[in-house]
Amino acid sequence: GSIYFKISTMATYGRLARLDIEGMKPGARVDADSYAKEDARDFVLWKATKPGEPTWDFGTGPGRPGWHIECSAMALRLLDSPPIDIHAGGVDLIFPHHENEIAQSEGATGKPFSRFWVHVEYLIVDDQKMSKSLGNTYTIPDVVARGFRPSAVRYLLLSAHYRKQLNFTWESLGAAEAALKRMTDSLARLDSVTRAGSHPDISARIDEARTAFAAAMQDDLNTAAALGAIFVLVQALNSAIDAEEIGAGDVPAIRAAFDEFDRVLGVLSLRRAEDARPPVPVEEIERLIEARHAARRRRDFVAADQIRNDLATRGVLLEDNPGGTRWKRK
Repeated sequence: GSIYFKISTMATYGRLARLDIEGMKPGARVDADSYAKEDARDFVLWKATKPGEPTWDFGTGPGRPGWHIECSAMALRLLDSPPIDIHAGGVDLIFPHHENEIAQSEGATGKPFSRFWVHVEYLIVDDQKMSKSLGNTYTIPDVVARGFRPSAVRYLLLSAHYRKQLNFTWESLGAAEAALKRMTDSLARLDSVTRAGSHPDISARIDEARTAFAAAMQDDLNTAAALGAIFVLVQALNSAIDAEEIGAGDVPAIRAAFDEFDRVLGVLSLRRAEDARPPVPVEEIERLIEARHAARRRRDFVAADQIRNDLATRGVLLEDNPGGTRWKRK
């Protein structure tokens, strides 16, 4: 027959889900999920065989594992002896699935099952649950077809704490795309920093950003605050570049800091394979900008536009403003 876990034998049952076990009324004898058991609160470990179902016999009688067993079996088989470090899942799995995983795993090993439990809240769309019937389920190809980068989706997901619901809208994705572009544009501006030396304030800003970023991630993986720490640094860099209070000697340390951030968050795509083309040397960019200025002075706008377009195809964008021409890499 079927084998059940008697939760009344485990004093800590319900701790993860903060259940009042005494308030869960047991039945004298009930039939739950078509399997007879003495207490409605108990859950099945091994289901007795039924016609047409897969069945095994390991000396307990023909049947199959209960649906909570598989996760415990994989974790204990592949992650060595408990406790495992981190167990994750959606909030909908806290009870009964994860609660029962704990009970059966700790009942079998006598050791704590997992040190940390990480439960992710729902992603909703336009203030509604995602549903095919509502037509509000989207895929990455859908996102790309609308002109957004996949990394913008990742940025949007990281902009809210994992334990809070996130409402996906195309407007919020557009804001995430703009925020991500602001970051990458700031990094691109570093290529135009040619002033020798370094500035002491830059080093301090980098240290502050690193400290704030680490504190955010250590605070229950607060990715929203971590992104905020990066943006404080971005604002400081843009101000320093505008005021010419940054030198070429600062650039390697800045890039190293952003590399560290991106190894954790993975939104800047700093080392993506498709971006591996050789960059146009700074000296060549400046030479072509001067050639374009010369073409415009002699009113040869066809030649000037050709230089702009050629640089764009090589990953360099020109921006004309009253103070001259600024360039940045895509």
